[in-house]
Amino acid sequence: MARTVGCLWLLLSCWCGLAAAARPAAPSAAAGVGGGNNASFVKAWCAGTEYPALCDATLSPYAAAVGDSPARLACAALNVTLAGARNATAAMRGMAAARRLPTVAAEAAGDCVSMLGDAVGMLRQSVEAMAQVGAEAEQGHPQERTVRFQVDSVRTWASAALTDGDMCMEGFRGEAAGGGGVREAVRGHVAGLLHLTANALCIVGAMANQTAPP
Repeated sequence: MARTVGCLWLLLSCWCGLAAAARPAAPSAAAGVGGGNNASFVKAWCAGTEYPALCDATLSPYAAAVGDSPARLACAALNVTLAGARNATAAMRGMAAARRLPTVAAEAAGDCVSMLGDAVGMLRQSVEAMAQVGAEAEQGHPQERTVRFQVDSVRTWASAALTDGDMCMEGFRGEAAGGGGVREAVRGHVAGLLHLTANALCIVGAMANQTAPP
């Protein structure tokens, strides 16, 4: 699993780097000054994620609370992802309890519930760690060691959550697991979580590059 997480994080890091390079200009604190510009601040940061439309749709409601703070935006992205993980877990728990699935699919659904439950736990830790980063930033004197440790922890936990969600869908390959209909149902519950997690990782990475002490 550690190898898979490393590969996923490498791919996401490369994608985010390319997206940031394609952006007209990196977002700055000045972009968020004034209530009318908060939505533009969110949109500018979302432009560097893997799913910018989803990012903007899910984070723009928090524009006023985020203001011009990259740390608050990262925290909002992780909170949205945590909510998505809880929703996906509940949906898969309902599927597992329906008792209308083939045996292989029922076992896969049970495993999926367990993996998504782990993802919820890791994302909750990510939110708590990012809140600590935000608190440090708000005080105006972030401690380099604390910020780097917390950001590295967020990356590790969020990447592991992404892997768990991906592995959840892998359990439904093959006709013995119910065929395409069951896979599509699972994808409908889990794919959104994967996309939210990928976006959150991109925002956390961009935030770390811009706000962490040199």
